[in-house]
Amino acid sequence: MHKKFTIIATAFLLSGCPGSGDRVTPKEPANVAMRDNHVCITAPTQPGDYVVSIQISDGGDNNMLKLLREPLKVAVGACLPTLNYDFKPTHTYTAYFAVAKNETERARYFSAEFSLDENGIQQLNQ
Repeated sequence: MHKKFTIIATAFLLSGCPGSGDRVTPKEPANVAMRDNHVCITAPTQPGDYVVSIQISDGGDNNMLKLLREPLKVAVGACLPTLNYDFKPTHTYTAYFAVAKNETERARYFSAEFSLDENGIQQLNQ
């Protein structure tokens, strides 16, 4: 009996169970468009939301990760800050934004995958 319990307990520990301690953070999709000849990433933010971190990558050597000491307020429907990231044509990008109302609230994460070409932006995630 003790041996069966040990095997079952070990199987649960090795497989893991989702719950409050789950380390996988769900990401909500963000939208990408061109506004005034600039990449504009928008997300379903709420009044009072602040961007607390930004990560943008082209999968190569053009990577940016900013943990903001001073969170940036974002207006509903406005472009999320890209901090003058150098978007180049013919590249594919992944962008992640952590958004929260205050320092004690758990952040919501938004992501966008897209490519730039001569025809504009092609969004890869929806």
